[in-house]
Amino acid sequence: MPDRPGGQPPFSALRGPVPKALSAALRALRRLVDGAALLLLGYMALAVLVQIVGRYVFNYSIAWSEETATFAQIWLALLGAGIAMRHNQHVGVDFLILKAPLQVQRVFNLAAFALGAWFLGVVVVGSVSMVGIGLIVKSPALRMPMAIPYSALPVGFAYFLLEFALSSLPRILRPGHDPLEETGI
Repeated sequence: MPDRPGGQPPFSALRGPVPKALSAALRALRRLVDGAALLLLGYMALAVLVQIVGRYVFNYSIAWSEETATFAQIWLALLGAGIAMRHNQHVGVDFLILKAPLQVQRVFNLAAFALGAWFLGVVVVGSVSMVGIGLIVKSPALRMPMAIPYSALPVGFAYFLLEFALSSLPRILRPGHDPLEETGI
C-alpha cells in the first residue's frame, strides 16, 4: 500500500532486508499514529458531549471531561501535524524555487531541510525537560501528572521530524520531480 498519494512507500527503491524492515516499521508506525489520532478525535467528541449533557441536562459541570478533551486535542494537533506532513498538506511557497535550475533547487531544498530539521530537533530536545517538570506538576481536575499531556510535544514533534525528513529527502535528491510521484528513497 502506498504511503503517499500516487507514490510508492519510502525505501521501496532500495533492495534487501533492511529497507523492507524499515518500510514495514514505517507502515506500522503510521498505522499506530493514524489509529491514535482517530481514537483521540473520537474521545474528544465524546468528552465534549458528556460535558454538554452534564452542564445543560443535569446542571453540573464535569471538570475532568473538559480537561481530558483539552489534553486529547493537544495530542491530536501534534500528531496531526506529522500526518499532514506525510500527505504534503502543509503550506509552502516554492514558486521561485521550482523556476530555478535543478542545482539551485537542490541547494535551497537542502537549506530548507537543514533549518527545519534543526528547529524540530531543538523543539524535541527542549520539550523533554518539560516532561520532567510535568512529573512534578499535577493537572487541576484529575490531579494526574502533567507529564502525560506534555509528552505530546517530544512525541508529536519527533514524528513530525520523521515525516519532514521523508518528504524532504526526495526533493533534495531529485529536485524538479513531484514529491507525490516519487518512488521513495
